[in-house]
Amino acid sequence: MKKETLTQIILTAEEGKYLYNGTTYGKTVVLPQDADHSLWQEIDEKELPKEETNG
Repeated sequence: MKKETLTQIILTAEEGKYLYNGTTYGKTVVLPQDADHSLWQEIDEKELPKEETNG
């Protein structure tokens, strides 16, 4: 049996906001422990491109 323990960074946007890193949008982002989470920022839902809100 193999057992692994992984540490991750989970970012969750506040109500009415989305996370954005310049190319990808999301409400929750799961990153590896050593990822640079400062690349992600919160933006208002109304800042999303129209195609992101229609899906």
